[in-house]
Amino acid sequence: MLSLDQLLKESERIDPVPQVVHELMGLVEDPEVPVSEITNLITYEPVVTANLLKMANSAAFGLKQKVNSVHDAVVRLGLKQVVKIVLMASVTKPMKSAHQGYGLEEGRLWKQSVSCALVASAIAEKREASEKDLVFTAALLKDIGVIVLDRYMATAIGRVREVIETEGLHLIEAERRVLGIDHAELGGRIAGNWRFSKTLIHTIQQHHLADETTDIPDTTAMIYLADSLCSISGINGELFCGPDTHYDRVCEQLDLSETDLNRIMSDFYSRRDDIYGLLAIL
Repeated sequence: MLSLDQLLKESERIDPVPQVVHELMGLVEDPEVPVSEITNLITYEPVVTANLLKMANSAAFGLKQKVNSVHDAVVRLGLKQVVKIVLMASVTKPMKSAHQGYGLEEGRLWKQSVSCALVASAIAEKREASEKDLVFTAALLKDIGVIVLDRYMATAIGRVREVIETEGLHLIEAERRVLGIDHAELGGRIAGNWRFSKTLIHTIQQHHLADETTDIPDTTAMIYLADSLCSISGINGELFCGPDTHYDRVCEQLDLSETDLNRIMSDFYSRRDDIYGLLAIL
């Protein structure tokens, strides 16, 4: 069994989410914050600024005029969109590599993470949820534990597959059985080291709903549903496409019909190529 302390020590090699993102997330819900305060936060972070401008000028955001400054990006896209862009760019490096232990080729973890975040965000918009930004962030970071566990999965994958196939377990249940910890639990611990909120940490840890509960928070339910949709659509890697035990229950809880979900996925697919094109410019 793997040592949690050892795994958390190894997770230190993952570049943490920049402090500027934490500060932006703190400002994003305050309508009284002046644009100058927001732009000043980002402007003095050269890498963050460069990635923001590259992404804002990509086809994914469809702006007719070039964005030449942080101020332009905030004014034209809005603060919430800018925060999402900065967050997506900040996790690209660790997620861009291949994770062969999990059968994920180069860029695949980034694609399934960003896809889930965008689908979850669309679900939150449909639900008019107040925690839209938390939902996006948790969905984007939910599989961050995969980066650390990958090298251990490379040697344990045979046993993990055997447990999944013979007992019908989900990936994280098999991880617990074979490795002693699952990527969701580890991801939450890593988020704790990055000083994220308790709500965000809990949502990351529980996003598979493997520990059955009678009261599922809506934020967790939205991410579970988005992840299920990504699995059904073939976006997620094969190992991540486990049984969707709570799918119907979560749809009922969120009051979303199959028509609603089909529309959300159709909208996502209409801009998928542009979104995935972001990977090439970062």
